[in-house]
Amino acid sequence: MAANKEDDRRKHLKAVADDLHLLARFHDRELDGDFLGGLRKEKITVFLSAGIESEAAVKAAEDFDAALAALPSALGETLLDSLAAEYANIYLCHNYRVAPTGSVWLTEENLERQEPMFAAREWYGKYGMKVPDWRLRPDDHIVHELQFVADLCAAGTKQSVEDAVAFLDQCMLVWVPDFAKTLAERAREAVYIASAALTAAYLEELRDLLEDITGIARPVAEAESNENTARLYDIDVDRPFVPGVSESW
Repeated sequence: MAANKEDDRRKHLKAVADDLHLLARFHDRELDGDFLGGLRKEKITVFLSAGIESEAAVKAAEDFDAALAALPSALGETLLDSLAAEYANIYLCHNYRVAPTGSVWLTEENLERQEPMFAAREWYGKYGMKVPDWRLRPDDHIVHELQFVADLCAAGTKQSVEDAVAFLDQCMLVWVPDFAKTLAERAREAVYIASAALTAAYLEELRDLLEDITGIARPVAEAESNENTARLYDIDVDRPFVPGVSESW
C-alpha cells in the first residue's frame, strides 16, 4: 500500500515537471503559429498534466484561455510579428522594465548578474547542471529556474523534492509573483500577461503541494516592502486596456 502511494507521488511529480517545462516554453521564445495553434485546440488545463486546484491558478488558466480565444482565428503574419515584438519588449529589450531575472528584483542596485545569479548557479552545480551561456541568458532567468525545479521534481527523491522547496523559497517565489504582477500593468499582449500570471500561480500552488509532501512550511514573510522594486519600476508606461485579463539546459 505504501509502495503504491509512493509510486503515485512520483508520477504526480513527473507530471509537475512536464507542466513546468510547458510554462518555461512561454518565457523561452516568442509564441509562433504552430505552438499557438496547438494550444488553441484545448483549454490550457488539458495540457497541464498535474492539474491545478487553487482559485488563483484556475483563474489564471481561465484568463489564459480567454487571451487565446481573443486572438484572430487566422494567425497571420501581422499578428505573429506583433507577438514577436512583444516578446522582445519583455524578454530581450526590457522596454517595459520588467526583468525576467531574479537579480534585478532582489538587489539594491537592480542590476543583472548579481548575487541571485550566483546563488542559482550554485544550486545547479549541486546537480551537475550548467546553463549554456550565462552572458546570453543568466542563471537566474525564469526559464532556467523553471527548468531546474522541473528536473528536481522529475527526480522525485526526498532530497531533490526538499531542494525544490528551498529553491522555490530562496530563488523564485521571492520575485516571480512581482514579475507577473508588474508585467500585467505594463505589457500590451494579453497572452503574455496571462502566461506570466499562470506561471506565478502555478508555482504558488506547487509550493503548497510540496509542503504537503515534505512537511516544510513556507518561511515567514518579512513585513518590510521591497523598496528596490518600487524605485526601479516607478515609471509610466502607456498601455491599452486588456479585458479579461531558446534556450534550455
